[in-house]
Amino acid sequence: MKFKDKVVLITGGASGIGRETAIQFAQNGAKIGIFDLDQKNIESVRKQIIGYCDNFVSITGDVSNKKNVQECVDALFEKYGDIDYLINSAGILKDNLIDRIPEEIFDEMLAVNLKGTFLFIQACVKNWIKDPKFTIEKAKKEGKPVPKPTSFPDKRIINVSSMAAEGNIGQIAYSATKAGVIGITKTAAKELIQYNIRTHAVMPALIYSPMTEGLVTKDGGKWKKFYETRNPLGIGKPKHVADVILFLCGTESDFMNGAIIPISGGRLHSL
Repeated sequence: MKFKDKVVLITGGASGIGRETAIQFAQNGAKIGIFDLDQKNIESVRKQIIGYCDNFVSITGDVSNKKNVQECVDALFEKYGDIDYLINSAGILKDNLIDRIPEEIFDEMLAVNLKGTFLFIQACVKNWIKDPKFTIEKAKKEGKPVPKPTSFPDKRIINVSSMAAEGNIGQIAYSATKAGVIGITKTAAKELIQYNIRTHAVMPALIYSPMTEGLVTKDGGKWKKFYETRNPLGIGKPKHVADVILFLCGTESDFMNGAIIPISGGRLHSL
């Protein structure tokens, strides 16, 4: 199996893109850790995954709560001894026009979509870089060659951004947070590669999921038709995104870092 005995932590792993990603990793032999706010959906995905693997840990919590995040990361390190892949898939979508969006909604989306991504990266990275950082600093102090990144354990961070990062009417907060995720990704890619930590982001267009269900059915299907016209290949499925996430965690992408991959249904982008 492609990811046998690898440990993957997926935020927002109980539904949508995160759920499909968890299922695909489980089918490929990985040990699964899911962090989500929805306990009912966690139990649902557990039942689906358990047929593929016995190694499943779920933690209920808020991605914007540092204590919850640290408890989740600590639980996986205690259970499995390590985390190989972090998939930041948790997110919320609450649309409104600039002159109508309440400040508290803007703040909530920043907290979940942007701060949550940062908190999980920080919590994992603090564990991952302890030994490599010591080794690098020791080599510099002794005047020896700095070890190559590939001499350290291979770690991956995959962040779920969105094509909305380019800007969408009525999505001022969502677009801002998803553009921010790309900024986090590029910065982490440059900062962490010395420790053999590769960081990427995927940019899905509209994907059928519980989060986008209201958007797809809005105004009697008017918006569904709009997006189907905008994206030549139509509206995507969670599998389309999960497939790319697994590619970015596999050996096929070993020579990649800082990739920002549009999963756009054929829609051109300018970011």
